[in-house]
Amino acid sequence: MPGRSAPPAQNASGRRPSPVRGFLTGLRTRAALVAFAVLLSGVATTTTRATPALADASCSGSVSVYGVLADGRLTYTAVDPDNGNIQRVVVSTRTLGFTPRAMATLNFNTVLVTSTAGVLYRVDVITNSSSLGFNAPVEVERGWTHDLLAYDGHGHLYGTTSGGALLQYLVSRDKPGEAQIGQRLEIGSGGFVLKTLTAAGDDRLVATAADGQLIAYAVSSTGGYTRAQLDDRGWQSFENLVSPGGGLYYGKNPDGAMYWYEDANPTDGSGADIAYHLDDPVASRGWTQILLSADPGTCAYTPPANPLRGRIATLATGEVGTGEASCDKYHSSCDQGAIDWCAMFATWTWAAAGVSNVPRGTFVARALGRWGVEHGLFKSRTNSTHGSPKPGDWAIYGAPDGTTGGHVDVVTAVHPDGTLTVVGGNVSDRVTRRVIDPDTARSGADNVLISGYVSPPGA
Repeated sequence: MPGRSAPPAQNASGRRPSPVRGFLTGLRTRAALVAFAVLLSGVATTTTRATPALADASCSGSVSVYGVLADGRLTYTAVDPDNGNIQRVVVSTRTLGFTPRAMATLNFNTVLVTSTAGVLYRVDVITNSSSLGFNAPVEVERGWTHDLLAYDGHGHLYGTTSGGALLQYLVSRDKPGEAQIGQRLEIGSGGFVLKTLTAAGDDRLVATAADGQLIAYAVSSTGGYTRAQLDDRGWQSFENLVSPGGGLYYGKNPDGAMYWYEDANPTDGSGADIAYHLDDPVASRGWTQILLSADPGTCAYTPPANPLRGRIATLATGEVGTGEASCDKYHSSCDQGAIDWCAMFATWTWAAAGVSNVPRGTFVARALGRWGVEHGLFKSRTNSTHGSPKPGDWAIYGAPDGTTGGHVDVVTAVHPDGTLTVVGGNVSDRVTRRVIDPDTARSGADNVLISGYVSPPGA
């Protein structure tokens, strides 16, 4: 019998989104579908990005995301995995006929949804091309009172309980009945009080917690698991997190914005290689579904072809705490801190990670910025994308003009709230890790703002 759970916690961040139901009042059928599609697509996602996806994901087609609106209607959204652009949105006219609580997508045309009464239903989708239609939900089993559900695309359905337990079930058919969902196994107890849960691959889960953590779990064939913290802050705002596999993550905020992220290696237990597209969301408004779930079999992970940014961030983080007396490690000219050494540390991280032609003889932070300008690698913080910082970048404090009085940090994480985790040398006489607001953070002898970021060549 499935575990029992309390109702999910209320959202703890931001205002509630306006219900799509109210927006569509008085509209019917095709007009309603067009209005909802315009609501979702009338945002800054109308042009395709020139740069390819960073995650090493092999996708068989569009990312398929099913959702449930507050009035019980289903939604289907197709998203381009290469650029995060919405390709198609359809909304059903039919409702589920019960109050939904949790959902998990099994495949392109099969969704599991539980009710607040604890009933597990199977929803068979008939069409999701120009319209969205589904058969009457099939009751599978009673007693399903989980807070969250996620299916990994490889036969395992996961659910959490109010007591913090993670349960695993074997699903043995594409369109299962009661007899094809079973072999209940408790993976862990007490430590799985989560805000969101999604499957990111075969027995791999990604979750967020109320304190802002992004967490990865890898479940073994014997029922054990390993836990890795991918990020320590900034993810608490998401009401829903979904993944089609392959290192692609999509998070929906309470204001209806949907953001997308690319984990270059979703198996390494590190979030240093996650690319954040804060300046290029899937949509900046309109996602008002109360539940969301993606088809988990769309994308698969392949080993990363270019893990450079992750290497830089890992190297920089590993030096945190190194004191000034040991700064000769970063350049022999440091002379135990006789001269400022933040630029020495920054160039050392790139060189140690394998970047070619690093200006190791440049000891002035703002001169690194000038080097970035000269090589077409500098991204101004004051442009429309705020510089689009990424892990592995140098953050340059002060104009990139080669003068003294500035500072340079290495970006090791970009958080969903726009803050950055940076690691810098010669900060309080050591290598220091800090979380900063890039629009207001100041550093250097002249106490200057960040002017922009320098990307490592080849990243």
